[in-house]
Amino acid sequence: MTDGAPEEDDVTTALLARHLHHRRSGFIDELVVAARSVLPPAKRPSGDEVTTEDATGALRLVPDVRRDLDRAEVALIESVLDRGWTWEQLGVAYGDRSKQAMQQHYRRRGGKRTWPAGERPPRVTPEESPHRLTSGELDPADVAAVHAAIAALLSTAHDVAEEHTVDGAWVAFDPDGDLVEQFATIGLDALPRLEVACRTAAEAITGMVQAGWNRRDPGREARRLRSWTERLRDENRDLASWLDRVPDGLLLPRVDRPLVVGQRRRVHPDSVEIGPDDVDRVRASIAQALARMEQHQSTTDQIVEELRRRQAELGDA
Repeated sequence: MTDGAPEEDDVTTALLARHLHHRRSGFIDELVVAARSVLPPAKRPSGDEVTTEDATGALRLVPDVRRDLDRAEVALIESVLDRGWTWEQLGVAYGDRSKQAMQQHYRRRGGKRTWPAGERPPRVTPEESPHRLTSGELDPADVAAVHAAIAALLSTAHDVAEEHTVDGAWVAFDPDGDLVEQFATIGLDALPRLEVACRTAAEAITGMVQAGWNRRDPGREARRLRSWTERLRDENRDLASWLDRVPDGLLLPRVDRPLVVGQRRRVHPDSVEIGPDDVDRVRASIAQALARMEQHQSTTDQIVEELRRRQAELGDA
């Protein structure tokens, strides 16, 4: 070995230690602590830096830890099945696995028990479950609206994908890349379209489900609306949805700049110019926005009054 060899070994060890330090997790830290605990006090490394000796010592513990985890997993699976769950139910809760995949997983971990079908309660079908709506409780019109909204979402996603491809490949958004360059390539026009389509589909599904539960329990909605937080959430959601649906043709002013009647529609640094033919349409759009905001304000005022009553009920204390 040359005189330079020990120095090179030190450099390699330092690089490896830094690599291990950056990849550390709480579990690795526990293994390192356990590995150090079996060493004589004089040989235990000082400081928090993970050395190559720490890594190899921790590795020696991994097989025992893996066996302990397998035994714990088997015990938990058996506990769940002993309480009446089926393999199908366990598979869904354990990563959306099939019955066969769940059974194979149990066997690979060392499980040997079986559960006769007679020992389990009968399987509840979706139609019989109290936690699921039946097809008869769903309004066909609501179901059709969900189908239409999902179809529109898929169509919008397809159109966006067709419009934003380079050499036949979808231009994906990379959060670690150059954002300015990506937005210049993809453009921002597609983002509102996708957001509105997603929100419309979500609202259709929510409306269908809520209507179904209300048919099963007519008093459910009244009980829910006794909560001011639910009423405020509904109102804010409706207001945001209304703003999304306002078409550009209404020419709703959205920035705090004076409106001036001019030759054509233009946005200036200190004003918004409106063409003479658009004045009536702008007036109508402002009137609609005011009516909707007054409705929103009415709901908010009711909630404020309710909270003040609750505050008064507690007294000055």
